Amino acid sequence: MMRRPAARRTARRTSRRVTRRQFRRTALAGGMVALAVGGTAAAFKVRQQDVDRIEVYTGNKIDELSEDEFNLAMDDLGIKEQELTEQDIRTIEKAPPESYLDELERLAALKEKGVITAEEFETKKKELLGL
Repeated sequence: MMRRPAARRTARRTSRRVTRRQFRRTALAGGMVALAVGGTAAAFKVRQQDVDRIEVYTGNKIDELSEDEFNLAMDDLGIKEQELTEQDIRTIEKAPPESYLDELERLAALKEKGVITAEEFETKKKELLGL
């Protein structure tokens, strides 16, 4: 069996890590948007207009930006994040994942590790798919 060079393995791991840290949008009251960084405790509250400005400035959707790229764009554009309230935090926590595929992949990994059973996986999969 041929082993990949270390640089390739590192690049591949980095690629997976970036995928897990994508932003998840949650609409809040008053035209505000909460952007939670997947896999971390980081969350930002900004106006929808500011999200639009960042996307135009960077040429990428918010979902495609890393946390560092997002912070740099906010600094460059002079955008200040708003303070999250307790209600905002509850709203973010209750929001469903943007992509059920991400959740299915996470559950499949848990099943492979033996953390959950095949039956538990199937039950949750049907729930996510609305079957």
